[in-house]
Amino acid sequence: MPEPVAVHGLLVVGAAGYWWQDAESGARLLRGDASGVREVALPEAPDGLTVLAVHPAGTGPAAVLYGRPGGDYGYLTEAGAPDRVLARRPALVRLPRVPSATGGPAGPGFVYTGFPPDARLEDPPVDGIRVAVHRSGEPFAHDRPVPLGDAPDALVTLEATADPDAVLVKSTARGVTAHRLLRLAPGSGRPTVTALPAASSPRTRLVLGAHRWWRGEALGTPRAVLYALPPGETDPSAGEPVAFPDGAAPAWFWGTRQGVVVRAVVAGGTEALYRIDGAGSEPRLVAGGAPGDSFPEVTAAPDADRALWLRVGRLPDGGTAGHVEQLLDGTTAPRTLRALPWPASAPRTTRFCAAGDGHRLPVRLSGTAGPVLLLEHGGLTALANAPLERALEDLARAGRLTLARAATRSLVPAHRVPSGERGYNDLLHAARHLREHTGPDRPLFVLGHSMGAVGAARAVLLEPGLFDGWILRFPVTDLVGFPALGIGRYWTALLGDPSRPEQRAALAALSPLHLPLPAGPLPPVLIQTGTHDTRADARHGRRLAERLRGQAAVTLSGYPVGHVERFCQAASRRAVAEVTAFILDRAAFAPDRAAVARDPEGASP
Repeated sequence: MPEPVAVHGLLVVGAAGYWWQDAESGARLLRGDASGVREVALPEAPDGLTVLAVHPAGTGPAAVLYGRPGGDYGYLTEAGAPDRVLARRPALVRLPRVPSATGGPAGPGFVYTGFPPDARLEDPPVDGIRVAVHRSGEPFAHDRPVPLGDAPDALVTLEATADPDAVLVKSTARGVTAHRLLRLAPGSGRPTVTALPAASSPRTRLVLGAHRWWRGEALGTPRAVLYALPPGETDPSAGEPVAFPDGAAPAWFWGTRQGVVVRAVVAGGTEALYRIDGAGSEPRLVAGGAPGDSFPEVTAAPDADRALWLRVGRLPDGGTAGHVEQLLDGTTAPRTLRALPWPASAPRTTRFCAAGDGHRLPVRLSGTAGPVLLLEHGGLTALANAPLERALEDLARAGRLTLARAATRSLVPAHRVPSGERGYNDLLHAARHLREHTGPDRPLFVLGHSMGAVGAARAVLLEPGLFDGWILRFPVTDLVGFPALGIGRYWTALLGDPSRPEQRAALAALSPLHLPLPAGPLPPVLIQTGTHDTRADARHGRRLAERLRGQAAVTLSGYPVGHVERFCQAASRRAVAEVTAFILDRAAFAPDRAAVARDPEGASP
């Protein structure tokens, strides 16, 4: 079978589409348009840095993001030599015309998030500390800072809109996402900020398309609704719901100049893409509908009527194939830009179990044999962990592993939940369900990444007998002392403030480093940390490893990576290989649970 590839970072600029393609041999940036697909030459990275992302321009040089190998933060530059603007998970939106700050003509530029121009590498990178407007070809010292009206929020992201002079600014703090429309005055370039309705759920989305706003609620759930607001209206109560075909629920959507592109999940879990044009509100199917089709990556051009996506479809022989496709302005059917080798799909099923508060918790299974691995990503998606996801799916396809993903709810902050479990024990309920339905003979492991390590470690510490091993990757373990670890002092608005007694007690009740250890032995544990991890400081993992020694066989490993891995990095591949070896080796020596159940007194500890 051809070497499978990973596609990510889809971007539309004008009539062209761009995407990254990762393989064992490395990553490359591809450009696809009416003339075909070709590789984009990238500038040589400065010493010690690597290219993390490229934001092409219709004309002129691209904006290149360089960073450390882990990819958590980087330098933003246009000319191939890093400026001193440092940003962590920087957001960037291209604009076709930005007035010059030095008296020259208006020209292309961008709005971005990051640090002031005099920031240094050793300064702690903080999301959303600054939103600024930059004119291409001018020094970053001439950037226009944009005051948002409040203190910097914990998370700030930017999105392009169908208005070439406007950018949507989203900032999250204390569980609420504020929406602001940043608009540049055509003559002076003076930025103005207009507040829009806020959202209290990450499944709420506000998009500008076809000269009006579209609002999605409960996206990705069976209760999802997309509202079309009248032109000029931003009040969500004024919207009219869009009627999708029976069984179709919007999962996400993107605005264009002439409408919106909507990804929906239809009956049986099949995905489809719809387009709503002009001033109407009738969705029209443009791609999908075939059993087994999925669209893991989709994007649209806000300043035109173009969309780009990766379609993965099932073949008659049971395998799968990938195609990068583009919908052009004025066309009714997408055309293929590039076909991709794609690994065969693994058998997938979904089970449901009841959480402690009655919540119906879905558990999605890939594969049908081998040990069972319960996976919790925390705040990151499978795409952010592409190297690990691919390796685990390969094991599932080979019949050597069953991969279980539980759609758990937020773990923190505990102090803002007046009653009920919410999501604190969701992973534990999923593990009990898996043990009951897969039987006592199959080893059960749990893996937590980042904040997902909180749920994974909590499940093992509360009920160690359920598990045959646990893996914590780049974990957060100390919810009491996190303000003193790395950039943790900027997380208090998001997680809670341990200096306040009532919040400290709630955080301590969740923190793996502060939970009481069980009286008996714990299953073997693998803890991985990243040298360049700016989000989950390596001391989180090291301190928990030290606490567990004596009650568990502890393997502590450090790698020169960041919080998010990249498949083309040798260190990432080594870290993933250690995880798969840990699971397979421990599964081979897991105790015979059926024998233990029959003769608990004769079983070895």
